[in-house]
Amino acid sequence: MARPIKKFSEYIESSAPGAESTLDEYARSPAHAFLVQVAHIFDAVNQCKRHFPKKTDGTYTSDSQDSLYIISTAALASLMSHFETFQRFTLAGLIEVTRLIPNFKIEVCCRKLEQVSRLNLSLVQISGYRGQPASIGRLVSDNLSGWHEPEKVNDHFKAIMGSDFSFYSNKEIRELRVLWQLRHSIVHTAGWLTQPDAQKVKELNDFGNMPIKLGINFIPAVVRRMHPIVKRGINHLEEKYRVKLPTKLTQAEQEEISNLFNVDSPIASWLP
Repeated sequence: MARPIKKFSEYIESSAPGAESTLDEYARSPAHAFLVQVAHIFDAVNQCKRHFPKKTDGTYTSDSQDSLYIISTAALASLMSHFETFQRFTLAGLIEVTRLIPNFKIEVCCRKLEQVSRLNLSLVQISGYRGQPASIGRLVSDNLSGWHEPEKVNDHFKAIMGSDFSFYSNKEIRELRVLWQLRHSIVHTAGWLTQPDAQKVKELNDFGNMPIKLGINFIPAVVRRMHPIVKRGINHLEEKYRVKLPTKLTQAEQEEISNLFNVDSPIASWLP
């Protein structure tokens, strides 16, 4: 007698041990949660690099190399998903702590956010949080668009911190646009970089109409580069924010702010 076919949901291991950063951890300390997760992605790719079969000359076999291409593209998609979560929760946390800034005009902030991004808070979506806590900051950030556009993310933070603030530098924007386009093509066009998509990013112009094959050191390079990008952005944000604070805060408020701006990584040597 044939065994019954399992539903896809039955393969999900809800109690399996793992190193994933939970959304609660992202809410508490977005940068730390992100860097913990990308360190685990780095370790996973390195495990494959170390243990996949090689030829006698030390190079990978054809099957090993093909598998590494597949694993690297999947790892990039996962990594950028975590990066989006980092961005969303950083903005959400910032919105929450604006309550501590004297005379902060939330109506002006909201009007600016609505100018730079669609903001559609539906009752159905809000009702999805029934029975569980949900910060106003998270409800707002979850309903903003443009998280795959570094320039638009800068605009989100400018709406709160002022027009002279930028979370990402021009160089970082160029680098992130490459990663977001690769992620888009992996997820939406079967890992194929179409000619029109390649033309959107200068650095990818020569790779149009080609499959995306990421070298074995690509993911380690991305993880390493993400460390200074995240640290510089968070440190700049903290500096800009703290000068607006009153001199007296409660211990709980001080801890909330310190956690929000905490940048710590399992690979501390990669932090500048």
